Amino acid sequence: MTNPLLERSHLPYQLPDFAVLTPGHHREAVETGMAQQLAALDALATDSEPATVENVLHVWDTSGDLLSRALMVFSSVKSADTTPELDALQVEMAPRLAQHGDAIWLDRRLFDRFTELATRAQAGEVVLDAEDAWLLEDTLLRFTRAGVALDDAGQARLRELNTRLAELSASFDQANREGRVAGKVVVTDRAELDGLTDAEVDALATGDGEWTIELVNTTQQPILAKLHDRGLRRRVFEASIARGLGGEHDTRRTIVDIARARAERATLLGYEHHAALVAESGCARTTRAVNELMGPLGRAALAQAETDAVAFAERFSRLQSAEPVEARDFAAWDWEYVAEIVRGETFAFSDADIAAHLDVDKVLEATYAAAHDLYGITFTRREDLVGHTSEADVYEVHDADGSPVGLFLMDFWARPTKNGGAWMTSIVRQNHLTKQLPVVTNNCNYTRGSSAISWDGVITMFHEFGHALHGLFADSKYPSKSGTATPRDFVEFPSQVNEHWAWQPDRVLPADLLDKLRAAQSFNQGFGTLEIMAASLLDQAWHQTPLDALPTSADQVEAFERRALEQWGVASDLVPPRYRSTYFSHIWGGGYAAGYYGYTWSQVMDADAVAWFEEQGGGTRENGDHFRRTLLAPGGSLEPMETYRSFRGRDPHVEPLLARLGMGSEG
Repeated sequence: MTNPLLERSHLPYQLPDFAVLTPGHHREAVETGMAQQLAALDALATDSEPATVENVLHVWDTSGDLLSRALMVFSSVKSADTTPELDALQVEMAPRLAQHGDAIWLDRRLFDRFTELATRAQAGEVVLDAEDAWLLEDTLLRFTRAGVALDDAGQARLRELNTRLAELSASFDQANREGRVAGKVVVTDRAELDGLTDAEVDALATGDGEWTIELVNTTQQPILAKLHDRGLRRRVFEASIARGLGGEHDTRRTIVDIARARAERATLLGYEHHAALVAESGCARTTRAVNELMGPLGRAALAQAETDAVAFAERFSRLQSAEPVEARDFAAWDWEYVAEIVRGETFAFSDADIAAHLDVDKVLEATYAAAHDLYGITFTRREDLVGHTSEADVYEVHDADGSPVGLFLMDFWARPTKNGGAWMTSIVRQNHLTKQLPVVTNNCNYTRGSSAISWDGVITMFHEFGHALHGLFADSKYPSKSGTATPRDFVEFPSQVNEHWAWQPDRVLPADLLDKLRAAQSFNQGFGTLEIMAASLLDQAWHQTPLDALPTSADQVEAFERRALEQWGVASDLVPPRYRSTYFSHIWGGGYAAGYYGYTWSQVMDADAVAWFEEQGGGTRENGDHFRRTLLAPGGSLEPMETYRSFRGRDPHVEPLLARLGMGSEG
């Protein structure tokens, strides 16, 4: 059979023919794509003609067309429904792809060709439009950060480090996923599941009188808010925080090696540490700016959490009044359970009150309806098209005038072969050079058979759909800068804005229930903010620490983590980080190393943007079209803060975020 990935798909919107793909197709497409890109770039580097937009920028950005297509398809399939063959292929290809990247970014001939174009543009010999100018500027900076100026010995060591880091990241990714699956908690006594609905219990049933609680990515497990049985709550919590700390799926040695290799690489490239390299390429620019935002927020969150803990511990003691005194000690596995009780008592409101409105399909319909109201787009199910998993639903998206926008693929359901959490991916990137429309996915981990998702699940759906809209609304010349191809501390901002539309009366919830939920929104804010801040600052600790101060063995990981949290002033036995080091997939297996702060950094822009909508009359079509045109459509094709200023008319202000967090201007 001809490999369907070696040419553009003939399916609508160039949707890959997922139904026929094999691991061999993925391997061949990646290998062929690498060879084609190197050949095209060699021709670019040796071209004797004067440098122009067409023979440099256009060739550069289309040279990896096949490779990009192959990698986006492989990533979409593997993250959603992996197999041993795909796992093995990732491990095999990761170092080869790192070496391929080095072959490009350390090629001084290519750098010289871009420098020549910049010189000609400065002399007025070449005219650059705004997208050309940004791609040229950003690419030159990326060459420099990648080490193109290093001598031969420095480049040789850099190549070794990059290859090793790719291998380690792939190893972590596999061990972390397998450790999460292996950490499941098996229940043999139905009484232990008291607090769950019959439907929720049935969804956990695995036969033979057993029920299985699968772990999610985060430290806190959502089920803890419902389980009355304290012993089971503790078992689930301890299974969660023990991931990666030993046994077959121990990740400690891997993360030590990753942190040390990143630190050495940063020093080789002339940076104080890895975090400085990352911050420079984002909106923050410096780690000082990151620390000045995150540190105070973290300490303020700890103070609020400690205040809340006193009240929760007192309420817990009364709940345990019939138990021995030693059983009344409030612990981390009790927090969300007690918080839910206190929330209900304080606000006459609980998650059960809204459950009937939170059916997965109904929430998705509300998500689409919000996008239609804001942007005029419509969604049509395409039963004839197959998505990246057999359980994915495929939708064709049209604009208000009936013109095609792209395809949206939605994969709702959890499975052992799927990565944890929720995410968006691009399978086909919109761009004008090759005249492609976008194909994007959303992936969640809802439990099939559950009667409803949580309100956090609702917000997650709106959030990830915000990423999807960023990809669908892309209007860029260059594929490498299309849609969500923005800095890590910017990319979360548009998706956070989309969360706001879940809070509109009668969108998901009736107005009266929404009012109750709003009244309770700031409740337990210390906990929610602290676990995020602790994870963000733990990420910074691993990546701001010099090489000679980093752990050298697996046994030192937990002590390093504890010391880092204490030094940042966010250590709490009751509120551990949202991700502990050993299962922090964002920073060891994903692309958020030293960049997890970006979620909070983006919140500044998010809150300021929401304030703009409110100032301008809310979620009207006029306001939605302005947001789409000025901020979503450009994607990464312009300097990110320039797009923000185009939308808002000024730089973002922090006051709306402080007000949202209840901290005020003095926070």
